[in-house]
Amino acid sequence: MPSQATNYFYTLLAMGFVALMLTNAFEIRATGLRAVSERQELRRILEAVASEASELVALTEATGASARIGLRLPTNIGDKSYWVRLRSDASAAWVEGGFGEPWVGEPDFRVDLPSDVSASGTYKGGYGTLALNCTAQGSDTVLALGRWEAG
Repeated sequence: MPSQATNYFYTLLAMGFVALMLTNAFEIRATGLRAVSERQELRRILEAVASEASELVALTEATGASARIGLRLPTNIGDKSYWVRLRSDASAAWVEGGFGEPWVGEPDFRVDLPSDVSASGTYKGGYGTLALNCTAQGSDTVLALGRWEAG
């Protein structure tokens, strides 16, 4: 007949195993929620940049004057570094962004801009204020993204 102490030991061991499983389950869930919120924040930043860029394009096309705006963005999203880039081709212009290095891999998100714009430039989070410059060059509208330089 097993002793009472052995039963207590096995019960304690089983409770410890269940506690470990619960802790891991909560940690996995928290990591998933953190990843979702980081991706939502990146998407919000890209939509804000696209919105400001669209307003600058409309202002430049309406007045023919150059326009410049600075956006203060977070240095990191969670504990990850991020980047924002403007791109364009013959048929479209867009804002794209992702986590990590801007010259490696594919972007995580893409937000479209007005198609009649020439757009370029890259901004890496945490390095000053994001600057959007929009100029009219003849019949073309040029949108440039970079870091805000005083002056």
